[in-house]
Amino acid sequence: MDTTRSIDYWGIVTRSARIAWDNKFLWFFGFFAASGGGSGGNYGGGGERAAEEVRNFFMANLEILVLIIMGLVVLWLILLVLNVISKGALLSCISRADRGERIRFEDGWRAGLKHFWGVLGIGLLGLLAFLVVAAVCAVALIVPLAGGAPGIAVALLIGAILAVPFLGFLFLLAFTIIYAERHYVIADVTVSEALSTGWEMTKTYFLQSFLMWLVSFASGIAFFIAIVIALLAMAIPFILIGVASPIVGLVMGIPVGVAFMILAVSAFSTYDHALWTLMYADLQRGPVPAAAGTSVPPAPAPASTTSPGPSAAPSGPGAAPPFREQGAAEHGEPPSPPAEGERDQ
Repeated sequence: MDTTRSIDYWGIVTRSARIAWDNKFLWFFGFFAASGGGSGGNYGGGGERAAEEVRNFFMANLEILVLIIMGLVVLWLILLVLNVISKGALLSCISRADRGERIRFEDGWRAGLKHFWGVLGIGLLGLLAFLVVAAVCAVALIVPLAGGAPGIAVALLIGAILAVPFLGFLFLLAFTIIYAERHYVIADVTVSEALSTGWEMTKTYFLQSFLMWLVSFASGIAFFIAIVIALLAMAIPFILIGVASPIVGLVMGIPVGVAFMILAVSAFSTYDHALWTLMYADLQRGPVPAAAGTSVPPAPAPASTTSPGPSAAPSGPGAAPPFREQGAAEHGEPPSPPAEGERDQ
């Protein structure tokens, strides 16, 4: 097993950028793939009077609040569905584009729908694994705190001991899910086979995967710097307009800035998904353990134990007769033994 194989990281970067730029319709999927969907909030108050006012507000506007909450839940579910569909669409289209195939928006949408439940299941299993390990670590940190001041020191010691293993677990989990999603969509296997392959690839190519994570992280930093510079440059004309009329400057500048951010985030999300998809494809071209569910080429069929002699007759139209006693005798070969039917005659 080749665990030290070299990867052309710069080549993956350039191929990913080219695919993202040449197929801009993928940015639609990139936008929703970048958004996981979710909401939350913090509430606080002081004194009984404030609490009473909050309760009165809730009771007076209960129906409106229920509708708002239901609307947020529906919006979250829509974003979640689009997120899962977009992941499957991106992985399929990027893989096909890298192979030189022609891709269309409807191809990605169909691929996302086809692999929806598998991609969702892999993501949920990854989330469940994270929550279980995080809960165990949290309990290990919280329990010593019941011992007072000495417990705080014990908790800090436990936290220092668990920090590195927990960080390693996060990397292992992230790489496993990344490769499992791609193997599920591209190789069209079951979820269990995809997870098995994802884990085998993570174990076999952890160093290469970590280096790709550094490439992705560096790309994110470069992207952030480029976005800040571009936004500052774009803001100059609107600032000049705002000197004369601040409201006009804001009304014109904010929509332009938001639209630019949406396009930029969508493009980078497409590029980042391409990075890992091409990384998966390059690693799959190398030796991967058969236990990982990777397709193994069938072995060639064994040669026939009965090899035809030099006098074997060709087949097909115009072929020579099957019995060649006369021709064999002409070449000094012993005649072939008669078949069973000929013996009877």
